Amino acid sequence: MGNTFVYFAKFLITLYTSILFPLLPLVMAKMQLSLILAGLLVSIFSLFNSVLQPLFGLIEDRIYYNIFLILSPLWVGICIGAIGISSSYAWLILFLVLSRIGICAFHPAAFGYVGRMNSNRRQMAVSFLFMADALGFILGPIAISLFVSFFGIEKVYLCAIPGVIITFALGRVISSRRDERRGESVDVLRHFQEMLICLAPLFILTLSITIVSMNLFSLSPFFLKERGVSITMVGIFLSSFAGGSALGPMIGSLLTRKMGGVKVIRLSTTLSICSILMFLLTQSLTVQIIFFFFSGLFLMGPFSIIIEMGQEMFPKYLSTASTFLNGFTWGIGGLLVVVTAKVAATLGIRSALTCLIIFPIANLLITYFAWSTHWFQRFNQS
Repeated sequence: MGNTFVYFAKFLITLYTSILFPLLPLVMAKMQLSLILAGLLVSIFSLFNSVLQPLFGLIEDRIYYNIFLILSPLWVGICIGAIGISSSYAWLILFLVLSRIGICAFHPAAFGYVGRMNSNRRQMAVSFLFMADALGFILGPIAISLFVSFFGIEKVYLCAIPGVIITFALGRVISSRRDERRGESVDVLRHFQEMLICLAPLFILTLSITIVSMNLFSLSPFFLKERGVSITMVGIFLSSFAGGSALGPMIGSLLTRKMGGVKVIRLSTTLSICSILMFLLTQSLTVQIIFFFFSGLFLMGPFSIIIEMGQEMFPKYLSTASTFLNGFTWGIGGLLVVVTAKVAATLGIRSALTCLIIFPIANLLITYFAWSTHWFQRFNQS
């Protein structure tokens, strides 16, 4: 039961995260903000994600992370709800920063909570977290758009209600559970350098995936617009990519039991290269949608496998390892979109997006030539 509420809380936290983008045009109109100031809000959101998540991972591995898991939905719900009643740009930034703190506190706590399971169940639990994450990202913009159209932006504070409910439910189920690591002398800081070195290959893998995913999701609408694709069809394309990204980690976990983790990573990475190229080169919109779906699926296929590998390497530092490989890389991936945008301004969007296949190619090289430690050999077994 506890895991079910954690999955729902993960979905809700991501839903809260994703509603900023549909609200931006309304906030700009309400406060008469320039495009630069609106873009600054997105940059602040991404920057705090990349900086704060590893910090909270360190804190939660040293103390008691259940309190962060329980209270974060309430905290984030209140802060996101306050966006609609913010009276100035300064207040808006404050509430966004506070909401980002709650979001960054929740994600490592969630991975740490499910990471306590045995190896056979852990990878599937991580996959469910990614599934909940993707569903929140898919449904969030739709939900807030419908809400605002009926009630107006001033009533966004009502979004805090689901956070109150899930915090209450988590408190009933989780607060009485004893955290087995509470009271242990877990000196994360002393071993942090060792962790960075050991996790470096895995970090490069996840960073490459997030860079490609963030760029495809952010810049593909411009690529499609150049082809004369309608706004409605662009939404369908993005939903197909997000849907594939949601299914990828779970399918990857299921295949790992038959093929072994490393073989799945290699196969999925190879197929992602093919899918991305077919999406960019084919002319049929229907075929493009299909390949865009599979681009998301194959890109994200290795993700839960890689997270589980990191947790297996450092079982006492579940939150730190998870957030270093997950939240931190997504923050960096979001910040690097601007680099690809500059390349696109020079070479064209299709060429810039085609250049992204450099990253999965690098991942393949890592899995074939860079991994030689004993734990890698263990994960290579089916």
